[in-house]
Amino acid sequence: MKAISEFILEKKLVIQFTLFLLLAVGIFRILGMNREAFPNVALDKVVIQAVLPGGTPEEIERLIAIPIEKQLRSVGNIDKVRSYNLENVSVIMIFLTEGQKDTQKIVDDIKDAVSLAQLPDNANKPTVSEITTEKQQVIDLAFTLKQPTNSPISDYKKLRDIAKEYEDRLFQIKEIAEVQRFGYRDRQFLVEVNPAALNARDIGLNTVLNALGSRNIDVPSGVLKLKGNEYLLRTKGQFEEAKDMLNVPLVGNENGFTTTIKDIAKVFDTYKDEEIYEIVNGKEAIVLRIWKSEQADIINTTEITKLLIKSLNEQYPEVKVASFDDKSADVTKQIGDLGLNFATGLTLVVLALFIILGPRLSMMISLAIPFIFIITFILIKQAGLTINTVSIFGLIMVLGMMVDNSIVVAENTYRLMQEGLARKDAILKTFKDVLIPLIVSMLVITSAFLPLLFLSGIVGKFIVGIPKVVLMTLFVSLIFSLTFLPNWLNTFLPNTVRVTHKHNEPDEKTGFFTVFLMAYKKTMQWAIHHRYIALGLSGVLFLSMFFLAGRFLSFYMFPPGGEDDIEIKTWMPVGTTLEKNLSTINSLEPMLSKLAGNDLKYIRTRVGIHEAPVIDPKPGQETHRSHIMLKLVPEDERKEKWKDAAGLVNQIRTTIANAQKEGSLDKGLFVDVNAKVKGPPIGKPVSLEIRGSDYKIIQEIANLYIEKLNKIEGVTDIRIDLEDGKEEYRFHVNDSVAALTESSAKDIARSVRTAYNGEIASSISKGEDKINIMVRFPESSRMTMESMKNVNVENKFKRLIPLDKVTYVTRERSFSMINRQDLLRIVRLEASIDTKKTNSLSVNSRLKKEINLDKFSGYSVNFGGEQEDSQKSFKDLGISMLFAAAVIFAIFIVYFDSVGTTLVVLASIPFGIIGVLFALMTHGQPLSFMSMLAIVALSGGIVANTLILITFIEELRSTGMPLDEAIISGGEIRLRPIFLTTVTTVIGLIPSAYGVPTLDRFVQPLSLAFGWGLAFATVVTLVLVPIIYRIKEDISTKLKSIRLVK
Repeated sequence: MKAISEFILEKKLVIQFTLFLLLAVGIFRILGMNREAFPNVALDKVVIQAVLPGGTPEEIERLIAIPIEKQLRSVGNIDKVRSYNLENVSVIMIFLTEGQKDTQKIVDDIKDAVSLAQLPDNANKPTVSEITTEKQQVIDLAFTLKQPTNSPISDYKKLRDIAKEYEDRLFQIKEIAEVQRFGYRDRQFLVEVNPAALNARDIGLNTVLNALGSRNIDVPSGVLKLKGNEYLLRTKGQFEEAKDMLNVPLVGNENGFTTTIKDIAKVFDTYKDEEIYEIVNGKEAIVLRIWKSEQADIINTTEITKLLIKSLNEQYPEVKVASFDDKSADVTKQIGDLGLNFATGLTLVVLALFIILGPRLSMMISLAIPFIFIITFILIKQAGLTINTVSIFGLIMVLGMMVDNSIVVAENTYRLMQEGLARKDAILKTFKDVLIPLIVSMLVITSAFLPLLFLSGIVGKFIVGIPKVVLMTLFVSLIFSLTFLPNWLNTFLPNTVRVTHKHNEPDEKTGFFTVFLMAYKKTMQWAIHHRYIALGLSGVLFLSMFFLAGRFLSFYMFPPGGEDDIEIKTWMPVGTTLEKNLSTINSLEPMLSKLAGNDLKYIRTRVGIHEAPVIDPKPGQETHRSHIMLKLVPEDERKEKWKDAAGLVNQIRTTIANAQKEGSLDKGLFVDVNAKVKGPPIGKPVSLEIRGSDYKIIQEIANLYIEKLNKIEGVTDIRIDLEDGKEEYRFHVNDSVAALTESSAKDIARSVRTAYNGEIASSISKGEDKINIMVRFPESSRMTMESMKNVNVENKFKRLIPLDKVTYVTRERSFSMINRQDLLRIVRLEASIDTKKTNSLSVNSRLKKEINLDKFSGYSVNFGGEQEDSQKSFKDLGISMLFAAAVIFAIFIVYFDSVGTTLVVLASIPFGIIGVLFALMTHGQPLSFMSMLAIVALSGGIVANTLILITFIEELRSTGMPLDEAIISGGEIRLRPIFLTTVTTVIGLIPSAYGVPTLDRFVQPLSLAFGWGLAFATVVTLVLVPIIYRIKEDISTKLKSIRLVK
């Protein structure tokens, strides 16, 4: 070891060259790293989509979902299976057990299992795909015409063509992986058949469909060999324009008279009917959503995209292109704010070092920060991390801790020089004194942070970057303090230090720290003499703080505050048309815009759908639903009186309720309003999953919970996802009449579907477009029950049979969607909460306590959403803390070879928690996942300082120094480095804890908890730990005397 130390000190050029080489590599790594809002995480989900045309939800459940679910039982590594069964389609979500390395094998096994399911012959082949986060959303572009005309179709065609040109150009950007289109309707040739003209000529709809399909052909017909040359043959009959269909013959007679399409129908070159209305800032729009590839940088991709859009805008001045939902803007602000906080913290750390250590030592320690920071990025890049909110906060969290090891080495060297050792000798002795304690400290801190790498769930995957960054930074810090820093000390420190006073004696020139040192000495003399009183007072403080926390400290998984997005989901009564829903939303939007005022950046509405969260992509397209997103300016820029998003949410709820009472807003409208809390995606504050086989009993159970929720103050927007479907007119085939008239059930169904929904007769390929030829009745013939009398069924002899002769009609209603989980039906009951009145934990606890389900045998209720995420995360945190404590205990047993001394060190951890609780209560912060994360991380920092303190005390005792003197002197010797490491860490966290200069609500709880916890833990380390150590010695002495007496 001495040879290595000598090499480090003597080979200055080699060491410095190595340092700058690492520095160059680190800078290169930083420049090559991708930036994004939050890290990519593995979702561990696979989705199956199976289509059965014309199937009702009950049929989809019985014929599609159940057979597939049963086959999936044979596939391993599946946690649960959830299916959503609605008209025509079943969406089956498979949740894989976490930690799977080879998900592709599981996906292949799922495909094999699905292929074995016995499905109906007319069902489409199910698709199986894994949900990944390889692509990330970048920005949305909304296209509107600046000056629309009186022709909606021509306006839409113009807008669509221009949007398509933008899309084609966007795909030329290599960083763009996908361009998703919304409000972009497919072109179609529409044939609107006049039922009266059709019936007058005794022509059936099947004849129309067959005629168009037979005429629209473009078929290769072989090769003609003629005089040594080959010629390709092709039969051409494909329609080029909609008008080409007008002369298609349908029937003829012996007189040569032919009935054509133009005799019984009108044709239009148009677009599919709207299924979802896309509205941006009050105007209908076509929206292009840009997705970047996994390797692309989100900010660079957005900048390139905006440059292209700017150039294209000059070519198409008639179109307005508005960008919104710009993820890069959020990333830029988050990274900028955190970077500014980092720079502010760095400045404060350097200033604190300068004040306490003086210019020379502080300069060398301060220079270590950027070097450690840059070199760490070599490991960060190697670990596959990106520059995002989580990784940057990891750097902020460890900012002050970066120099802890360097402070210990530099301060110990300087102290030894003050005691008379020459520079080189002081450095070599420092190696000997602190090498093992520093390594053990690193092992201890690693033991505290390491379990955080294995937290389960999406929350654990989301924050895994924090412990990774912290551990990598501290590893680089340790190596730096034992290699490059000693080389610097040997280069820049004088050979000797002129000492004008004895060590630890006051000197006017040493400033406030000497006064602080003497005050500490007097405090310790009193505390050691009255150690049992001091320990008792500490115990009272500890218990009091926990009592107060239990009474006044609330809990939130991720505390509200700082939200920029207001999400509003709306429901009209089931069966509401898309047009009526749009009319209601058009009445609602101005109210929302007025409430948000000048603090509204944009409002984006999707009428006819609820967008599903990434954690549970539940199908949400229904004509009676809408999804509204309000984007607000950042919290610190707002001018409206409500300021925080929660205030606006309450105003929105109140305004909507008043408008419905006054009649200015449809009373059938139900709204769910929430401010989107920053952090990883988690479920609703109240989310109950009721499982069983009978919907009537499930509904009865749900009503019990709904009744209770209505009585809890602060619970809002209570809704159950068991919805009746639209009322159905069901055509039942009269088998005897059908047989008599030679009419098949298939012919009957096709006739009804063609008349009302439309049937595709054929299709045309033009460029990238596939144009369907759609045949149906005009809208005026589809609006009343009387119109059904115009529908005739064409039998196999082409005779027309009135629909009401071969069918009878009943009116029935079923469920719009049947949800299942693990072979049982499931209904989800969800509610939002007013965070100023209650919280998720309180509400869910009351529901569990006050509702008894013993009489509902075979039925179960699972508390999901935020409650489930909380339980899972805190269970993992608890296990992590126990694991960390066990490993730390083992390390100290080996290091101290004493159970008693090890217990003294570990006893400091509970007392450090007092600082966390105090900080949260005094700052009005709730207990949260991030603050609990701080407690786990804090335990490593506390025991690391305690370790070095106890080590010095025992070294002094080994020289023969009396016990009390050794305890006090050990504390005095370690006072400055412990004080310095604490001050630098706490000061480094001040900007992110107090928003100086900018506030990030997501990281604030961790900064507050960690900073205050460490500050209080320092007092524990310097005062309480020596007291406990002294009491331990009292007990040891007492036990020895007892053994001697025996």
